[in-house]
Amino acid sequence: MTFKEKITSSITNFTNIDMPDYTRDKMNLYCDFIELIALFSNQDGTSYGDVQDRFFGTKDYNSSNQRDEDETWLLEVLLIVEERINLFGNDYPFDFQNSEVLKLKEDLSWKNKMYLGMLISSKLNIFKSFKTELTTEFETISYYVLKNFLPSNSVIKEFGKNSEYAGNAKAKIRALASDLGLKIDEDELEGISERNNQERGLDIIGWIPFTDRCMNQLIYLAQCACGKDTESKYHDTRRFENYLNFYKTNPQHIMFIPYSLINPKKNKFYHSDLIEKDFLVFERKRILDVFDQEETFSGLDILKIVDACTIAVTDLV
Repeated sequence: MTFKEKITSSITNFTNIDMPDYTRDKMNLYCDFIELIALFSNQDGTSYGDVQDRFFGTKDYNSSNQRDEDETWLLEVLLIVEERINLFGNDYPFDFQNSEVLKLKEDLSWKNKMYLGMLISSKLNIFKSFKTELTTEFETISYYVLKNFLPSNSVIKEFGKNSEYAGNAKAKIRALASDLGLKIDEDELEGISERNNQERGLDIIGWIPFTDRCMNQLIYLAQCACGKDTESKYHDTRRFENYLNFYKTNPQHIMFIPYSLINPKKNKFYHSDLIEKDFLVFERKRILDVFDQEETFSGLDILKIVDACTIAVTDLV
């Protein structure tokens, strides 16, 4: 498929969804979908009435109570939009004029476009024709986030799609163990097939080395997840606690996700019950705050996808 065909396919996928099938409690995900409506509306924006028509326009109500419940729920979703305006500040790419019309800003900064890139990356079911580009480049962005977050003497390496390590999974893990100065649990490693060339769930690794080469050091194991099944990936990096004998201190596990999870009212994550303990989570807000490589972002396909999505739909199809 050409780039234009992929964009057209994404728009078609989006157009065919009147209302996403998330459970009602995942209001932050519905907020993402409303932001997509505003993105594809270009400078027209979208209002409460527009969203109400899209979500419930064909619904037959048996009682006024059901209608009231839907209207109240939608107002609660739109309140999250107002929370995001304060939370993201200048990085938020939309204006919410008089709390009525959500509209794309006319002059988008590169951070505004990066926000939209994270939004698009969190909707692989819609942008599935770009899945390879989005997941690969989200890993690249996450690499720089971890690099910026950890001390300057840290070592950061990619282990997933952009791996610096060659060979099958066993060879990669052995090379990683050598770099870390750690011993391998050969019995556990033996269970990996020689034909397995995947990363075994580890996308990025970082560590803060000492000059003494003692195995006791701070190590960070990171997984990048764009899809809807984020919860299923929390065990992936823990697998490396079987392969490698971490000495006297457990590794810190990290999850990078393009979703917006910060609940500013409660100073916690939305759906925090789905996030495993002992994980450091980088979601949309934290990624935007820590990533500062504008030149790197300018060279990514994610930016091209964002730019194409800001063009009026009629100009593309």
